[in-house]
Amino acid sequence: MINKSKVRQAALNLIYAVEENGGNIADFDLNLFWEIAQEKETDTYRKNLAKAIIHAARSSADSARLLNTRAEAALNAIKDNLPAAKLAEDIERVQKRSDEFEASVKALKYCIKDKRQDTTMQLGICCTDTMNLAHAIAGLCKELLPGFADFPELRQVLQQLEAAINRRVKLMQVCDSLRHPHDLLGQAEYTNLVRSAEMLQELRPEAEKLALAIIARKPQMEEKVAALLQNYSLTRMDVVDKCIIYLALYEMEVNKLDTPIVVSEATALAHAYSGGKSAPFIHGIISAAAKA
Repeated sequence: MINKSKVRQAALNLIYAVEENGGNIADFDLNLFWEIAQEKETDTYRKNLAKAIIHAARSSADSARLLNTRAEAALNAIKDNLPAAKLAEDIERVQKRSDEFEASVKALKYCIKDKRQDTTMQLGICCTDTMNLAHAIAGLCKELLPGFADFPELRQVLQQLEAAINRRVKLMQVCDSLRHPHDLLGQAEYTNLVRSAEMLQELRPEAEKLALAIIARKPQMEEKVAALLQNYSLTRMDVVDKCIIYLALYEMEVNKLDTPIVVSEATALAHAYSGGKSAPFIHGIISAAAKA
């Protein structure tokens, strides 16, 4: 389930951005806002995807060495066997791709540790390259194995290679499956990846729905807040503080959240976005609104 606190934070940022842009949602570029707003969630997703691939490939080096050893044995047995020349080429192609996959995993490990980069774009490219190689290797192996039956005289050496290939294919299929995180629900080792993919996919519709509903009710909420203020005017209030109060009032009045929960969430937002001095003020307004 998507993190509601994250939704509130994103909705607050959107309400604030609209207010700073004149308050008219019709003149506001929502797509540009979300392109910028979701960079952080994209970074989180890429980091979790990289960690998931590295986790899935933890035994990759061993399976690669086994594949290479048995492939070399098969190639030596095939040598000078002209009918098996195509088979030898296919085995070498699998070997080459397998080595490329190992190099890609090494590059991914280096990239995730590289603190000099400002964004995770390169990390995302490395992830995509690694998963694409895994997909390609699984496909090449699937095409290669049926051809073994055409060479019964090489049965023993090809059976050993087949076992190594099947082990390699299983690993490649796991790495390839990581491009669809929602298929990994229930697998504890990939929980962070699933959550970050969910956040990336669902944050905008959830937060935008909440923010637009609050903006639509803003005139009524302005009246309520103005009536609660003592020796203070609404125009003097900080824009962030007003946005937090609007969000809190909406959740209390429309979403019917309990007052203690609303106060707790609003106070947390105040500390994060407006500073500690605003928290008691916001707390007081929300509590007064609840009593009213």
